[in-house]
Amino acid sequence: MNIEIGFAYTSFKWNNNAKHNAAVICLIVGVQCVNSAPIRLFSNNNVKVVCGITPYIVEGKSNSIVDKISKPISTNFPEIRRGNSPTDDGNLIFTSHEKDEIINKYPLLDKYIKKYIGSVEFINGTERWVLYLKDEDLAAISNIPEIANRLERVKKFRLQSKQSGTYQLASFPNRYFYCSYQETEAIIIPRVSSERRKYIPIGLVDEKTLIADSAFTINNGNSFILGILTSFMHMVWVRSVGGRLKTDYRYSSQLCYNTFPFPKISAEKKREIEAAAEEVLITREYYPEKTLAELYDPDKMPQDLRKAHAKLDDIVESCYPGYPFASDESRLECLFKLYEKMTSGK
Repeated sequence: MNIEIGFAYTSFKWNNNAKHNAAVICLIVGVQCVNSAPIRLFSNNNVKVVCGITPYIVEGKSNSIVDKISKPISTNFPEIRRGNSPTDDGNLIFTSHEKDEIINKYPLLDKYIKKYIGSVEFINGTERWVLYLKDEDLAAISNIPEIANRLERVKKFRLQSKQSGTYQLASFPNRYFYCSYQETEAIIIPRVSSERRKYIPIGLVDEKTLIADSAFTINNGNSFILGILTSFMHMVWVRSVGGRLKTDYRYSSQLCYNTFPFPKISAEKKREIEAAAEEVLITREYYPEKTLAELYDPDKMPQDLRKAHAKLDDIVESCYPGYPFASDESRLECLFKLYEKMTSGK
């Protein structure tokens, strides 16, 4: 239509004098005829004349809109899946006290009750536990009244459901409605994380831990993929193309992970990323008394953790053409160019 975004105000919280303000996020976009006037981008009471404004309301000339993709566009990126969903009305879940109490009474249950971690538990360091039973395990514990009662409550809950899938699963109360668990080390990615953090806290869990539906999981997780996902380059992409819950980051498998463009690199560069990612994990372990929420608070983040992340960021960014980057805008410009190249014709 021969028009362009002529000016824009980036996202801001709507305020008024009402007693209970609604949590509304606004932005303002104005259009003009192409090349009819300077293009201005407003943010935090500042204004900047720019070469163009993208559909994501950031500086740049790209008009690409990132669509949901079912598989990763980057070579050798493993499948990402959502966490486990028991759909059990909480009957398969235990507090730490409940777990200790029942295992003390029935020690054989230790192998069937696993740590259960979602976004909140992972970031805030709290604990929950969940019963994980395969069909062939039922006979071994069928004589434990406490477990039989829990399974019966799951069955009754599912029978009351209007969802056909849940209703049909009532005959198998030990089975999860959705199960992505494998007995491997896995990467956990919280679905929602505070906008104040420079990085979304992402990490590894052991093979005895189930990741809940409030997070994403990458089974057979390794430090190379972890390093890419926890890098600032990936965060720049997430902030631009991902969703928001109010202003918090809302991670999406199809928009953030599958679409993330990462170039082909040498085996040596891959080893550098792995080593730097492991250094980030090791540095976190220096602070066992702190939760990830505390470690990644921008006002309280330990200096050695900042340095470990900065080193990882530099190595990841060195994989891209245009490195070193002068700004987030130049990072995004590089990412969108690579995205367009990798998805061209698909």
